[in-house]
Amino acid sequence: MPFRLVRRHVDDKLELENWLTLSKRIKADLIVMCQERGLATEGTKPQLIQLLMDWKNNTKPVPIPSSPHLEQLNMQEAILHYSARGQGSGDSGDYLEEIPADKLIVGSKIGTGGFKDCFRGEYQGNPVAVGEVRIADFSSSDFEEIRHEISVLKQLRHENIVKFIGVCWDRHRLSIITELCENGDLFEYMRRVPKPHFGQMTMFMHDIALGVSYLHTRRPSVIHRDLKSMNVLITADNRAKINDFGLARIRPRMNTVVHTACGTPNWQAPEFWASRPSYTEKVDVYACGLIFWEILQWNEGHYPYHDMTEHQLYSQVRDHNVRPPLGRLQKHPKALLDLIQDMWAQEPVDRPPMTQVVERVLDYLS
Repeated sequence: MPFRLVRRHVDDKLELENWLTLSKRIKADLIVMCQERGLATEGTKPQLIQLLMDWKNNTKPVPIPSSPHLEQLNMQEAILHYSARGQGSGDSGDYLEEIPADKLIVGSKIGTGGFKDCFRGEYQGNPVAVGEVRIADFSSSDFEEIRHEISVLKQLRHENIVKFIGVCWDRHRLSIITELCENGDLFEYMRRVPKPHFGQMTMFMHDIALGVSYLHTRRPSVIHRDLKSMNVLITADNRAKINDFGLARIRPRMNTVVHTACGTPNWQAPEFWASRPSYTEKVDVYACGLIFWEILQWNEGHYPYHDMTEHQLYSQVRDHNVRPPLGRLQKHPKALLDLIQDMWAQEPVDRPPMTQVVERVLDYLS
């Protein structure tokens, strides 16, 4: 039998790769590699590896763009940490530390939102965030109500929830002291930082999903009610944490609904928009779907429904099931876009629980 000579293109990024080395990469990395080569991005991890191996041996010469690499060590460490941490750190937080004003150093202003201003600060030699509540002349009953709310929320201990440290108050000012997330909120972060690789974006999504899942699976569960990209903070090492529980509501029993409207309309679920709204923790699932959409868009688009008035928002989103466009996101895996659409489904019962969202996003980090 005569030999047949074939032409092979050279893909510098794949020349040293084989099945074993590719299997050590996370799925998100493989998806990026497939995207850059015009290959399919759906399927299991072994199927994606096979596509890349077939591409490596393909006879059609095609120029290959450079391939960004995920920070493999950090991702692997994070995944190991996820599998080990369960429901959080185990710190029950059975105390409410009141911080003397003379022990707290308040520095430059780093943000404003809702009813408070946020400052960079220092407490016991550690950097902190100081949220000064803009409410004057508290009564003793006001203090007790706020004290009770904080005494519940301060028990939240999870790596993807901004850590509560203590409060500093007097008659004219209340400051809530939390850990400092140096990169600020996600909304502004996406507007000043270049779009990261797909693996980092899915890491942000997974962090957010883990934090919200932790809230929902507590007993009693906690509904955030005002999730949006402004209430997700980014740490110095690019991890996402849920923040601002000013509107959080403790759900007293399972299978019960809440009847108080609140939050930011652009990220609100349609069931909020009624004279006497009834809703469950699925309102947070809806909001997370919009945040995931924002992350994939990065700063190429706008925030959800940016061009609608409040009346148009209620009419289009609630009555006509309008959702943000997915046209620019078609390069991303269809399964991930399907998840986002499931999360912002019109009917709450059709939205997946956050525990399921965690699992579906984790598929891209394993």
